[in-house]
Amino acid sequence: MIRNNRALALPLVLWSIAFLAGLVVLLAGVVSNWIDDEGHAERIFRARQLALSGIALGLNPAVKTGDPLLRCGDKASEGFVVRLSDESGKINPNFWIGQNKRDIFTTLFDAWGVDARERDEAIDGLIDWIDGDDFRSLAGAERGEYESAGRPGFPANRQLLNIREMEAVLGMDRVLAGHQGWKEEFTTFHNGKINIQHAAEPVLTELAGLTSEQCRSLFELRAGPDAVEGNEDDVKLESIEAIAGLIGAGGRQLDLLEEFFDVTGGVRRIESTGFCSGTKHRIVVIAPENGGGQVMSWEEE
Repeated sequence: MIRNNRALALPLVLWSIAFLAGLVVLLAGVVSNWIDDEGHAERIFRARQLALSGIALGLNPAVKTGDPLLRCGDKASEGFVVRLSDESGKINPNFWIGQNKRDIFTTLFDAWGVDARERDEAIDGLIDWIDGDDFRSLAGAERGEYESAGRPGFPANRQLLNIREMEAVLGMDRVLAGHQGWKEEFTTFHNGKINIQHAAEPVLTELAGLTSEQCRSLFELRAGPDAVEGNEDDVKLESIEAIAGLIGAGGRQLDLLEEFFDVTGGVRRIESTGFCSGTKHRIVVIAPENGGGQVMSWEEE
C-alpha cells in the first residue's frame, strides 16, 4: 500500500510543478500585457497634453505661421507640431446655396470632369438637403428618394453642420468619391465669398481657371518679402481687380474671380499633433482669426 502511494505521489508532484509553471507563465503574460496597456495609455495621455499645448499657442492671434513656438521637441521622443491655415479660402456650400448661386458648383464639378447628369444630381441633391422644404428639385432627392435608398429620415432640410455631411447627400456622394482631397476645398465656417488672400491652388484653378504660373505669382505676392504666408509681412490684398492686373488675369478669369472671390474674412484653423515615444494625438480647432478664446469647432483623433 505504501509503495502504491509513493508511486502515485511522483506524478502528482510533477503535475503540480507543471501546473504552477504554467500559471506563472500565464500570470507573467497578463502582467506584461497590463504593463503594455498602461504604458500605451500613458503615452496617449502625454501626446494629448502636448497637442493641447500646441492648441493653446495656436489660439493666440499674435502667433503666426513660421513662429518657432509652433514646433517643440521631436517625433522620436516628445513634442508637438502646429499647422495654421485659414478657412476663409475655402468654399462654404451653405453660403452659396443660400445665395442661389449653383453656378459655383457647376464650374467646380465641370473642372473635376464630372458628367453633366451626375453634376446636376449632386447640386440639386445639395439644394434639397439644405433648403427647409420637402419640394424636390428637378434632379434632386427628398424624403421619398432617401427612403427608397434605405435611408429614412433624410434629407436634413437644414444647413450643413460639417462638410462631412456632404457625403450623406444623394448624388453628391458619388461626385465626392471620385475626387480625392475634396475636404480641403470646403468649409462650413466662413460665411462669405472665398477670400483670395488664403485660397489654395486647386480652388483658384478650378473656379477661376488660373494657370499654375498665375497661382505662383499670386502666392509670391501674398507672402511678402520673407516668402512665407501667414505672418506679419504678408501683403494685404486690396481688391480682386488689382490682383487680376498684377497676375495677368483678364477676360473670363477676371469675371470668375469677381464672382466667386473677395479679399475679406478670416477664420483660423489650428492643427496640433502631439508625439510621445511613437504615439501621436491630433487636435483640430476652428476659431475666429482675432482669437478671444472662442472656439467654433473642436475635433480629436
